[in-house]
Amino acid sequence: MADRRRVYEFWKGNNIFLFNGRVILGPDARILIVAILMFTGPSVIFCIFVARHLVHKFPAYNAGYAILVVSIVFTIYVLALLLFTATRDPGIVPRNLHPPEVSESDRSVAADIGMHFPRAKEIMVNGMPVSVKYCDTCMLYRPPRCSHCSRCDNCVEKFDHHCPWVGQCVGKVCSSTCHFAA
Repeated sequence: MADRRRVYEFWKGNNIFLFNGRVILGPDARILIVAILMFTGPSVIFCIFVARHLVHKFPAYNAGYAILVVSIVFTIYVLALLLFTATRDPGIVPRNLHPPEVSESDRSVAADIGMHFPRAKEIMVNGMPVSVKYCDTCMLYRPPRCSHCSRCDNCVEKFDHHCPWVGQCVGKVCSSTCHFAA
């Protein structure tokens, strides 16, 4: 019978998986708690020491309550986007279990420079030549704009950076969330 384990169960990267692989966190997920406290702390202080006095100073049209509600809604919105960004797959390219097959032309190029695999090769995408690089750790030729994150130990599509505040890479999947949050 075939091995029925899910990919996250034998993952070689540094990520943390929760809820049967539905939630993926970066290797430094504890910093997420600090980021949540940094967002909620000032909001709680504002609600306790400032907004509660504004309720009594602006009784007309309940403007004081509106300020309090808006600050609470914005805090919840920012926290939801933070958690959404921190717990999603950033676009990790799955590793190969074995190195890819080397074609004859690639084998001659690799032999000339004394390597097993050529560092880069050109492929045709929509009739245009595109250079792709080989990742020794993941044993694959990375797609364009894909980079290897040394913190997560994964190749990530459209890799932008490893965000220290969410403890996760910002890549293909969560870049739209991050831009929306900004």
